[in-house]
Amino acid sequence: MVKVVVERIPTIFLCCDTLITAEDVVSAARFQNEKRRCEHLAWRRVVREELGRGVRISYNDNGAPQVDIPERWIGVSHSEGRVAVAFADEPVGIDIESSERDTFERVKSRYMSDEEMALSDDALWVVYVWTAKEAMYKLYGERGVELRDDLRVESFDPQSLVLRGSLRGERGAKVQISHYDDEMVVAFKGMTIDDGIVVVVMLEKLL
Repeated sequence: MVKVVVERIPTIFLCCDTLITAEDVVSAARFQNEKRRCEHLAWRRVVREELGRGVRISYNDNGAPQVDIPERWIGVSHSEGRVAVAFADEPVGIDIESSERDTFERVKSRYMSDEEMALSDDALWVVYVWTAKEAMYKLYGERGVELRDDLRVESFDPQSLVLRGSLRGERGAKVQISHYDDEMVVAFKGMTIDDGIVVVVMLEKLL
């Protein structure tokens, strides 16, 4: 079971926000850019709202966020003024992106093989593959992984928006694409895979 919370990122955090801890403020202070500080505080606030203000947030050896609750994993992504946090009972990877395809179209050869390009003629295929590989990268947590050569998308079901992929042909992953067009909490079920869960949240409409 995985639960995904998607929220707007505030442009400023008030000192009276009781979910933000002194630890969060110190952690965010390493970012010089105000936007980055707000993104950082936004996902930590979501984690504390879901798991309790006292939950301890740290990072594993690969730099991925983790919490001090046994058998509980989190995944974090942000894009276009939104933050998405996945909560799961097994390893999870998540990515959130705008469905604007132009940027991805220009650089698709950097992260897609010819075989992957031929899998679908969906107008958003280049976006789906990018987000899927980003989420898989976070799930597998290995350093030095190349999006184009190491992470592979092997099949796509256009009805369910499910992709299947792998890391170098092993450790298969099932990737669920979900289109998001408003503020909401999205719960996904039945995405247990070989090594965890991958969720992709597509932003259809930016408010």
